[in-house]
Amino acid sequence: MSKKKIKRPQQYRRDDHIPTMKEWWQGKTPQARKTILGVCIAVVAVIALIFIWYYGIYDDGSLKVRDGALVNVQDNWLVGERSKGKNSPYYHLADVETPAGLEVMEDSLAGTGTSLRQDFSYSGTAESGEFTVYIAGVNNSLADMIDGIYPQFGAMVGENGSISEKGTYESALGTSQYFSYTMAYDGDDGVKNYSQSLVMYAPCAYKDSCVLVNVSSKPESEEDYWTEDALLEQAVNALSSVTLPAKQ
Repeated sequence: MSKKKIKRPQQYRRDDHIPTMKEWWQGKTPQARKTILGVCIAVVAVIALIFIWYYGIYDDGSLKVRDGALVNVQDNWLVGERSKGKNSPYYHLADVETPAGLEVMEDSLAGTGTSLRQDFSYSGTAESGEFTVYIAGVNNSLADMIDGIYPQFGAMVGENGSISEKGTYESALGTSQYFSYTMAYDGDDGVKNYSQSLVMYAPCAYKDSCVLVNVSSKPESEEDYWTEDALLEQAVNALSSVTLPAKQ
């Protein structure tokens, strides 16, 4: 029995021909062509405006670098690194004045390696002894830093010292968070050394960055450790010298 050939309706017949752009365009009515051209011109105009806005008008706050140096940056600017911006990865995070009763250390303002960051280092003497203060910008949010660094310091201190609970402090910058630790270790000469620090993170001009205020001392013995309140007092004094720049 022979099979009957099925004749497909016209609308179901396969058409392998793919029209060229010219054929597609010629198949459009004059009104359709006019509409398509209008849409294309509008899209190009929007792209051009975005390009002009971003590269000519928009200021994301990133600092310019020329001949390996930051341009128009003042000495009291705390300059930190963030994700690379329009001009560079460097941003003005805060303004810093010398804290009351402290002296600027020689390495203040210097970044690390090839970095153009501006950090601040100070030294001072209090009733509890000599100490140093370090103020720097951090490329991470306050919450991420305190949550990430705290357990790392706990592991570092281990059985050789102690670490406090996390605390908060309210200042003109906003809510800061801090903790302190003490640690003993053997020096190269076999003599026991002692150190302690209070680590504080404060808000800055950008939510994904923050300001580090670190107060450190090197007591001669465990009996000479500072109280956390004494360390916090110096951190608060340093923090009071930090102000936020005008909104970007």
